[in-house]
Amino acid sequence: MPIAALLTALRLEYLAVRAHLTDIEKRVHPDYGTRAEVGRLPGTSWQVAVLEMGEGTRGAAALTERVMTWLAPQAVLFVGVAGGLKDDIDIGDVVIATKVYAIHGGKESADGFLDRTETWHAPHALESAARHALRGEPHVRFKPIAAGEVLLADADSPLAHRLRQRFNDAVAIEMEASGVAHAAHLAGGAGALIIRGISDKADVGKAQADTEGSQPHAAARAAEAAVAVLQELEPKDKPHPAPHHGPVPTASATLPPRPLGFTGRSAALSHLLTHLAPTPDGTPAPALLISAVTGMGGIGKTALAIEAAHRARSQGWFPGGTLFVDLRGYDDNPVTADQAVLALLDALGVRGTDLPKTSARQYDEYRERLSQHQPRTLLILDNASDPSQFLPLLPGTGDHRVLITSRDRPDALPLHIVDLETLSEADAAALVTTALSNDPRPSREPDALRELTALCGHLPLALQIAAAMLRRRRHRGIALLVAEIKKAGDPTVVLDNGSRGTDQYGRSLALRPVLETSYRRLPPAQARVLRLLALAPGADTSTEAVAALTALDADVATGLLDDLAAAGLVTPVPSGRDVRWRLHDLVRAFAVGRAGEKREEARERLLVFYGRWARAADARLRWLPGRPEPERFANRAQALAWLDGERAGLVAAAQWAFEERHARAATRLALCLGEYLLWRRYFDDGITVAGAAREAAHRVGDSATEAGASCDLGNALDEAGQTEEAIDAHTRARDLYQAVEDRHREAMAWNNLGLALREAGRVKEAIDAHTRARDLYQAVGDRQGEAMAWNNLGLALRGVGRVKEAIDAHTRARDLYQAVEDRHREGTAWNNLGIALRRMGRVHEAIEAYGTALEISREYEDWYGAGQTLYNLALAHEAADHPAEARTHYLQSAAAYTQADARTEAAEARSQAEALE
Repeated sequence: MPIAALLTALRLEYLAVRAHLTDIEKRVHPDYGTRAEVGRLPGTSWQVAVLEMGEGTRGAAALTERVMTWLAPQAVLFVGVAGGLKDDIDIGDVVIATKVYAIHGGKESADGFLDRTETWHAPHALESAARHALRGEPHVRFKPIAAGEVLLADADSPLAHRLRQRFNDAVAIEMEASGVAHAAHLAGGAGALIIRGISDKADVGKAQADTEGSQPHAAARAAEAAVAVLQELEPKDKPHPAPHHGPVPTASATLPPRPLGFTGRSAALSHLLTHLAPTPDGTPAPALLISAVTGMGGIGKTALAIEAAHRARSQGWFPGGTLFVDLRGYDDNPVTADQAVLALLDALGVRGTDLPKTSARQYDEYRERLSQHQPRTLLILDNASDPSQFLPLLPGTGDHRVLITSRDRPDALPLHIVDLETLSEADAAALVTTALSNDPRPSREPDALRELTALCGHLPLALQIAAAMLRRRRHRGIALLVAEIKKAGDPTVVLDNGSRGTDQYGRSLALRPVLETSYRRLPPAQARVLRLLALAPGADTSTEAVAALTALDADVATGLLDDLAAAGLVTPVPSGRDVRWRLHDLVRAFAVGRAGEKREEARERLLVFYGRWARAADARLRWLPGRPEPERFANRAQALAWLDGERAGLVAAAQWAFEERHARAATRLALCLGEYLLWRRYFDDGITVAGAAREAAHRVGDSATEAGASCDLGNALDEAGQTEEAIDAHTRARDLYQAVEDRHREAMAWNNLGLALREAGRVKEAIDAHTRARDLYQAVGDRQGEAMAWNNLGLALRGVGRVKEAIDAHTRARDLYQAVEDRHREGTAWNNLGIALRRMGRVHEAIEAYGTALEISREYEDWYGAGQTLYNLALAHEAADHPAEARTHYLQSAAAYTQADARTEAAEARSQAEALE
């Protein structure tokens, strides 16, 4: 169940809250011994944790942060009593704090005390829920309060005078709220809502009010308000995205190569092809046909699926082609369905700005493509370990076919299952004989061949490795290999669970002695490369990454990898001009177990390699004229190509930040990937990478790095449509940059926060945020940053109808971009200026602005930007009553969007053109 934390300072406040709960249990922090009681709130799906923290700001802050990291609550409410500061606030009223002033920060000078006040705003989601739940309640006020380390009991004291003078909108005062609010923000949650019942008037009558029972009454009213807020507030269906995801996979629209030496599966192949064949003409289309190939690891499931797909394609059964994705179901980080659908959409040509933001819309787009635009297609979902990986990926039409491979038999689903057993003795011998090709040994040593296949458990993977050993030693008999394998171990061990020949993961025990024998035969250099390659993150690894892992020259590494491929232990995967290298997961598990003490040094070398080139690629993506040229990558295309090829490994390696030894290097790597992952719209990877970096930085107390990771996380969340979470992340980044006094990056955080606020419809707050960003950028002399803030401020101003001010803002942005020679962003400012001018009715000026923006977009081959500007030009010509020119520009917009692979926008532009015919 989702959990909410109701924090209190006093015992009577604690009891007032606790009275609303049922099924209460005690929880004790395993390290610190902190006690909480957790119960259910009737009528809701909340669990509620109640803690009594004691009086004072420091203790409240410490315990709030501990609760946030221990219980990870979705909502935090600080509930209790306070003293009233205004005549119209009565004892028994409840104040929901819209702001909390920390009143004791400042500087004592010759001119008196100079306030340096921190202010904490109520979290939007919690305040909104409170306003809705408590509307119509005459004794509930939404007002600011003051918090300080003092008990105020005299309305004529110097502190009371200072409050009236400098915090005159505060209606109540208490001692703990600033600590709670500060800690809740820094802990990265949604913040804390402060709910205070007024128990006295903070004057000389306080003691009398206390003796008359005002505190229990006020505490009870505050507790009732807190319960109403939780009853209104819906808990999130699922928690914040966990950072422990593997990378988004790559789906292929082309089949992997046909398996070499495929043999012995004629009956299974025939059965599978029967279900892949199209429905005869005139026969009603059946419901969606799904086939599953199941069996233990290494038994040849993927080989059978690929062979069947090649034969079906040769018959012309799938004019829409094939879609292949490895779900890595038995790796440490299996691919989720949400990740797989991104890869499949990419293979279908839906990428970049054409990609829907939310998972629900991505699934809709995927099914629509298959049902309306894609001819009959074969979808191969390889290596699934759980139905949740593939069920959401099933097409919404029966015309397509789905083929799944898995070690687990999904009996609960209506599938056509081909359950593979090990090969027969004859087929196993045939596989080895075919793999040896014209070698006389199989016919010369039939008994030894029969014994070899038995030792391999008639398992195709083991047989292929054994055949590779024989190929490499052409003058040694099969019987010698049999003797070696026998020495390596007994494949007929009976497990505790009574199964014979496989372990609890469905992996053949017959493979181990074969792998052991093959490994022992390897020269030391090859064995070392195999051990270290097994440590590489991602499904496959580039040659230069292997060279980094092994500290070898790339040519030497390539030669050793070729030798391992000849031994059947490594699979080369052609990739453009290069070759990548893949291990079967059973071979990887075997090799990892032999990596030894040098494994962490190898991973450190890989992080250095990834870090250097990711940093250079990131610098190229952000490069502007006049800056130093980054190494290696001459242009954006080269940088993007390298990042695309290494993405899976980069994302997986960045998650080594969870390991203490690699935390700093992996975190630095993660911060180099934010811009790229946003550019390619890999938002899931962006959330994963930034989340890992933020957690690691927080763990070691590196506030500046934590702030940078929070910025990246907020950007990814915002693009993924998780706007409230993005606002939280950017708020945390801002607070951390303020804490370390980094005004430059604080400006960036304000700017990012403004974008998220505008996305959430909180435009007035966005204007304030962009204004703060602009002022800070001006103060530190960053003209490019100032231009960005002006441009975003213009967008927000236009959103509330302040168009004249928006024109001024976009003009300032344009001029500043020109001054720093940021030509691409100058084009963006011209386009936005044109929109504002058109809104003001200055159509001819707008057309001129669009013309300049279009020239710049074409100069940078930014076809999506060109499509936007051409569409805006068409709108401007329509406003000027030039229908022919408008139609021409709509058609040009459609062409530019098509070149940018933005099909939705292209279709809309064509529709607008057709309406003007």
